[in-house]
Amino acid sequence: MSAAASAPLVSILLPTHNRPDYAELALRSALAQTYPNLEIVVSDNSDDELTRQRFAPYAERHPQLRYHRIASCPPMENFNNCYSQARGEFVNFLMDDDLYHPEKIARMMQVMLTQDNLGVVTSSRQLIDANGQPMASPPHLAPLFSVDTHVTGLSLGAHMAAGNGNVLGEPTTALFRKAVAGPVFGVYQGHQYSVMSDLATWMTILSSHDCVYLHQPLSYFRVHADQDQRVTRTQIRGHLESMRLICDVWEQGYFIRPEQPPHEQLHASLTTTVSLLARARDILRDPIFNPDQLSATVARATRLLLG
Repeated sequence: MSAAASAPLVSILLPTHNRPDYAELALRSALAQTYPNLEIVVSDNSDDELTRQRFAPYAERHPQLRYHRIASCPPMENFNNCYSQARGEFVNFLMDDDLYHPEKIARMMQVMLTQDNLGVVTSSRQLIDANGQPMASPPHLAPLFSVDTHVTGLSLGAHMAAGNGNVLGEPTTALFRKAVAGPVFGVYQGHQYSVMSDLATWMTILSSHDCVYLHQPLSYFRVHADQDQRVTRTQIRGHLESMRLICDVWEQGYFIRPEQPPHEQLHASLTTTVSLLARARDILRDPIFNPDQLSATVARATRLLLG
């Protein structure tokens, strides 16, 4: 039996929007993987045909590559279109401006298949600039461990719930079991997240399964001027979703230590969010912001704090 036939299928998912140059580099890093049984699923919601044209020669040469075009749909719809097309038992996203180490999938699958109750394998990541050159990482992105480490889902989820951020990493960083994450990416406690979709999914996985953290960087997170996170509208949505996620974690209760409920995190999130809302009233006229949902989220956070 060949190595490809005996190895479980892994789906590399590459949602892309208006970044043909970076996306081609990302695709090349996926095609360079040493793991023997891969499919690469591209979902392209670009406003033009440049990425389709750029990817067409690759699709002709590489049967493991499947390209889907859904023009100008919302980002999360594009994300979940990619996710729904995955045929593999294991999934790893690849953001269209990031890169993989050639051994990433092979090393992570070696770990995934040799330890029980693993839902996700992640690693540290290397920052790169717009030109692909290494950058120094800020303290909050320092490796979580200095050696490869098995972490229980409860302890890692509690660590993140205590206000330590998404130490598990961005979608590019982590490989996970699709069945454990659920049929839709970015859902936690029945709520669909967009800006915080990765963290919502990690909390769902960690609610029932463990994690292994590999200390060596196996992916490259690109920092550049056109990142979505730099857009004010996206930042506001991120703060709103962060506040809602804290509420969901608190109400679920699994990751909350009884002697240490997340009052400080929720208070800080509520204060920051309300301040942003007061300063960004023009942006809030965007139809993407639902006034009733926004008010309900603020009210829910307030009730938890007071109750």
